[in-house]
Amino acid sequence: MELTQHILTDSGCYQAGRTITPKGIMVHSTGVAQPDPDVFLRLWNAPDASACVHAIVHQDGVIQTLPWNRRGWHAGSPPKGGTSANNTHISFEILEPAGHSYQGGTMIGYDAVKNAPYFAKVYRNAVELCAFLCRRYDLDPLTDIVDHHEGCLRDIASNHADVSHWFPKHNKSMDTLRADVAALLADVPKEETMTQTEFNAMFAAALAAWQQEQQKKAPSDWAADAWTKAKTAGVFDGSAPQTPLTREQAALVLQRLGLVP
Repeated sequence: MELTQHILTDSGCYQAGRTITPKGIMVHSTGVAQPDPDVFLRLWNAPDASACVHAIVHQDGVIQTLPWNRRGWHAGSPPKGGTSANNTHISFEILEPAGHSYQGGTMIGYDAVKNAPYFAKVYRNAVELCAFLCRRYDLDPLTDIVDHHEGCLRDIASNHADVSHWFPKHNKSMDTLRADVAALLADVPKEETMTQTEFNAMFAAALAAWQQEQQKKAPSDWAADAWTKAKTAGVFDGSAPQTPLTREQAALVLQRLGLVP
């Protein structure tokens, strides 16, 4: 999965500045035969845009459109008055290929055979994005990933059919997506985390060990003669010939050479 970033900073959703603690992932598809992500980047990056998701999944990769912890506008109002997934879920839209239309929420003229290669690409990108987000936010792929349709059934989203109206045309479902995400996570070890303090200590120790090792090294053959002359002339003190030169040390060298008053 190639992940790029195009944050929709002009959208009303982004400008609202509200954040969430991600508790799940909600999968959407756009409900329009338009595979070009630039169309949606322009459409949603406006103060009066009524919708905005966290990412767009297209056949060539994923474009992040909101910070993952920004409250998105994607789930709508639940029919029974439940809490909207806008407050809890990271969302993404899977772009649909060209060549079909809709009637009453049903795809008309959709050619599953022709679109099989396209679907395989966007499905794989969706699986990999879900795995990435599950690792990052410690989500359970089998319970914390839903589509818009399932969100409606759970009373956390409005009454939409996506993506359950599309996936079965390619012998896929949300159950297969969740299983594929779980399988991918099982194949990739969870990244270990460390605090900034722990990282700083590790880096300082590694740097100190490297500097100590460099100080023991003799001048390289190609520089040995020049190093001896510089040491004899008092430009350097003769120690640690292969360690880096700081700017303050460079200033001292220039002064010793008479290039700085």
